[in-house]
Amino acid sequence: MAITIRTIEDSELAAWLAALQVPFFGDGDTERQAEIRRGHIDLARCQAAFDRGTICGTFRSWATELTLPGGVLLPASAITAVSVLPTHRRQGLLHRMMTADLAASAARGEPLAILIASEYPIYGRYGFGRAADHVRLDIDARGARFVRPGSGSVELVDRAVVRELAPGLHDRMRRSQVGSITRSDLWWDMVLGLVEAPFPPARGTRHVLHRDAEGRPQGYLRYHVEETWADRVSTSTLVVDELLALTDEAYARLWRYACEVDWIATVKAEDRSPDEALPWLLEDARAVRQHHRSDFLWVRVLDPVAVLAARRYTATGRVVLEIADPLGYASGRFELEGGPEGAACQRTTAPAGLRLDAQALGAVSLGGVSLRTLAQAGHVEALEPGALATADAMLHTPVAPWCSTWF
Repeated sequence: MAITIRTIEDSELAAWLAALQVPFFGDGDTERQAEIRRGHIDLARCQAAFDRGTICGTFRSWATELTLPGGVLLPASAITAVSVLPTHRRQGLLHRMMTADLAASAARGEPLAILIASEYPIYGRYGFGRAADHVRLDIDARGARFVRPGSGSVELVDRAVVRELAPGLHDRMRRSQVGSITRSDLWWDMVLGLVEAPFPPARGTRHVLHRDAEGRPQGYLRYHVEETWADRVSTSTLVVDELLALTDEAYARLWRYACEVDWIATVKAEDRSPDEALPWLLEDARAVRQHHRSDFLWVRVLDPVAVLAARRYTATGRVVLEIADPLGYASGRFELEGGPEGAACQRTTAPAGLRLDAQALGAVSLGGVSLRTLAQAGHVEALEPGALATADAMLHTPVAPWCSTWF
C-alpha cells in the first residue's frame, strides 16, 4: 500500500507527537503533551506520512514574523518538527511534505519560509540559504574585569515575574534585531517550566531582572549552574540560558552579574550573536573565547518582489538580479533599486547584472552573508562590470543578523 501524506486530525495529535519523538530521541508522555499543545498548534499546518494507518513522518509549520534589515517585519512560515522514522528513510517523504508545505505557504501569500537545520546538506536543494549564525562563548569569570560595568540595578526574581515582563521585553528587542521572530505564549510557558515540556529547564534555574535608574525593566538573564569542585576549589560553570538587553547599560550590567557570581570559574553562553560586544567591555578581551560558530537560521524566499522591496539597504544602488529556482517560486529577472530609506523591486526584461540561485538569495536576505563570498563559491555570477560590488554594498549589513529563538 502506498504511503499517504495529509494533515492530521485532533485525535491523531498524540500519535503524531509520539512519532516525532523517535528520530529526536524523546521519551515523554505524548498524551499529556497533546493536551498541553492542543489549541496552540494549527493542525491545518501539521502533516503526517501514514503507512497502513501508522504515522512514519511528521512536518509542521506556523506563522511568525521575521525582522529584516531596517527593522521591517515580514510574515514568514516557520518550519519545524520535520522527521521520518528510521524504518522509512530515503523514500522521499521529506520531499513530499516540504514541497506541499512550501506550495501552501506561497498560496497563503507568505513571502518567506524559515527553519533550523538538523543536518546541513538537506535544505539547500529546496532553496533555503544559511542566513544567520550563532556562536558559543566561554568567559573566564575570574579574569573578567569590566571597563564598562553598566548601570542600573539587578534583582533575583521568580519565574512568574519573568513570565509577566519578559515577553514584552523580547517583543521590543525582536522588532529591531534582524533575524528575530515572534514567540508564542506556549513557548514562554515551556521554557520557564510553567507547563510540562519535552525539554524542561535545568534544575536550579535562576532569573535576574535589570532595571534602569527610573526603575523600568530593560533586560533579563536566565541561568543555571553546573557545579564542580577540585581539591575543595570550585570550578563551577554558570550557563547563560538567555541574556536579553534593550540598552547597552543593561547588557553590560547583566554580563557583569553573570561573571561576578561567587564560586563561578567559567560562564558559558550558547546561541549568542556573532557580533557580541562583550569582549570589548573587558580589560582583557581574551577572557572571552568563541568556541564555535555554526549555522542557525535558514531562509527561503518565496516572493522576491515582496522581500526585496520590504527590506532596507546599506548603500543606495540599482541592480538587476536573475534568479534560478528549481521549484519556480523565485525564478525570474528582478530590478531592485533601494537604499537606507526604502526600496522598490519589480520583474523586468532588462539585462541582468547578477545571476544567483534561490539558496544564495535566501542567504543574503538578512544581510549577514556577502555576495562576494557566494560568488567565490559559485552561487553568484557577475554578468556586468560593477554589478557584484554594487549589490554587495547594498545587501550586506554592518551588523550580523541573529535569531535567539529555537523552534
